[in-house]
Amino acid sequence: MSAVIRRVCISSQHYKHHLAALSSLPLKTTSHYIHSTPWLSSGGDPPPSKMRVMYIPNPLKWLNNRIEIANLKRDFDPNFSEEDFKVGAKQGVCTVSELIHKREWGDLTGLVTQKVIDKLRKTKWTTDQIHNLVLSPDHVQVVQLNNINLQTIVDRKYCDIDVIVIGTRIPYNLEKHSVILLEYFARFHREYTEGKLPEWTITKFKLQSFQAVQRDKK
Repeated sequence: MSAVIRRVCISSQHYKHHLAALSSLPLKTTSHYIHSTPWLSSGGDPPPSKMRVMYIPNPLKWLNNRIEIANLKRDFDPNFSEEDFKVGAKQGVCTVSELIHKREWGDLTGLVTQKVIDKLRKTKWTTDQIHNLVLSPDHVQVVQLNNINLQTIVDRKYCDIDVIVIGTRIPYNLEKHSVILLEYFARFHREYTEGKLPEWTITKFKLQSFQAVQRDKK
């Protein structure tokens, strides 16, 4: 994952956001939810430390991923580190989110495929999404490996890893929203054939879930 980490370490310095407060009502999806501990001070929002995103993976899929990671280490890359990969994946997804927000499509070259760039450029975002796309690495709470696919075709070896990245961010419009929950999906691809550079490329990328908590009107 070192290639991805090198690619994003500079960009990650440009987006340092502060977490906004989360309302007391939980946000739920099919596999995870976000909630906050009640805040007792009057007139104030909960501090960032009170925000929690809980992700419950499918047990069978989790077990299958354990097996595939073992196969990856045995047959492809004995030095593969899941934790290092998650760090690089988190930074990579956050960098892509910032570049999409800034419409800096040229800077995506090398990090994602041209097919991904073309699809992202055609995506129709809502106004709220456009202003709240950027996710900072500091505010990522979940990095989950969802699927791991290993392929050997003749003498070539390929690995695809699907990653879910979930985090919260301060809303662009604090008068309208109290917190934004973002869930990104990315597929990281690497060719492990001998002689190939140790680089991961994003071959699929999308904003899988966007939830904006409306601020209570007093």
